[in-house]
Amino acid sequence: MRAPRALLTLLTLSACGGSNDGESASFASQPTDPSGTTQGETGTPTTTASPTTTASPTTTDGEATGMASVASTGQGESSTGAADTGGDTDDASTGVGSASDTSTGGGDTSTGGGEGSTGPGCPEGQDGCPCGANDACDPGLACELGVCGLAPKCGDGQQDPGEGCDDGANNGNDKACKLDCTKQQCGDGYIGPGEQCDDGNQVDGDGCQKSCIKTPAQQKDACGFDTDGVWFQIDYSNAFSVSNPAYTYSPTPGWGEAQWAPTGKDWPYAVDLFNNAKVINDQIGTVALLDGTNKAVRVYFGIAGLSYTYATVCVEGRSYSVGSSVTFRVQEAKSKCGDFGMMANDWSVHATGVDMGDCFIQGDEFQAVQVQPSSGSGSLSLKRLRVTLHGASY
Repeated sequence: MRAPRALLTLLTLSACGGSNDGESASFASQPTDPSGTTQGETGTPTTTASPTTTASPTTTDGEATGMASVASTGQGESSTGAADTGGDTDDASTGVGSASDTSTGGGDTSTGGGEGSTGPGCPEGQDGCPCGANDACDPGLACELGVCGLAPKCGDGQQDPGEGCDDGANNGNDKACKLDCTKQQCGDGYIGPGEQCDDGNQVDGDGCQKSCIKTPAQQKDACGFDTDGVWFQIDYSNAFSVSNPAYTYSPTPGWGEAQWAPTGKDWPYAVDLFNNAKVINDQIGTVALLDGTNKAVRVYFGIAGLSYTYATVCVEGRSYSVGSSVTFRVQEAKSKCGDFGMMANDWSVHATGVDMGDCFIQGDEFQAVQVQPSSGSGSLSLKRLRVTLHGASY
């Protein structure tokens, strides 16, 4: 059934937000109040500012029922538009001009991040965000002053707690600051500035001294044997008898003249074994002359508390002859363990070495080394004799 024109006019006015008297049956002849109020039959004005609900009017003939338009202008959440009345209408705002997502009353306000939200937060533990429980931060980060940031690390050029140094890109195991941010030092196994070597220990004599300088080239005795052990030497250069040569000892701490002394003596001592040898001035200087196979020099010594790897004896002199060399024997007097050596007869000092192996009795406090011509010219001009115990331990 077609709605009367008066009813259409009523619905249009209602949708546009106009106010009316609930008891009026027709608005066709009523003028519109510019102030937004309409005088009804009762003469009582109503305004849209009142927090009341206005029902749309009904027609007198009952053929159409008005559409309710409910506008909330007070407390609570607000409606953002008017109900659709079946025609094209503008959004109605009961308090503020255009509709928006913002309530005009005292309701909750949302700014885009959900109810009560101020936008996405800064997750705990991430870079630049607050630290988590117990100052926890994501891997690679560290908590400082309550905020997570890049964790300090060796090589960043800043000396952090627990680091001895940090030269950044200049760190190096051959530099003053090593790759692990510890300072270079002698004995750490790395050759740093000012070090000739570094074998990682504090032992001298093994090629690299404990001061990180190279072990000096091993000195040799006159026979070419290493001087890497303990030794003593007798020298007849200034002697006046076979029994009083000069004695010298290796500069080894803890093993010197007193340690070499045999039981009952204060130092090693030499004797003319058969009391028939003599000291003379030879073409090579003062020597003990053993001019026959029945003559010998014996030197007593002791090595109580000492062990060694091997022993050598170095004999210096020449054959006391104008026509041939001399062969002689060197031996440990008690065990007669030893070996032979030989010297030429020209007028110069010759050095002949004899490897004694382990002929000297380890730990024995009374023993002797003996030198005696055995063949050839049978005459030996003895200048010096040195006994060396290599690899000694005491």
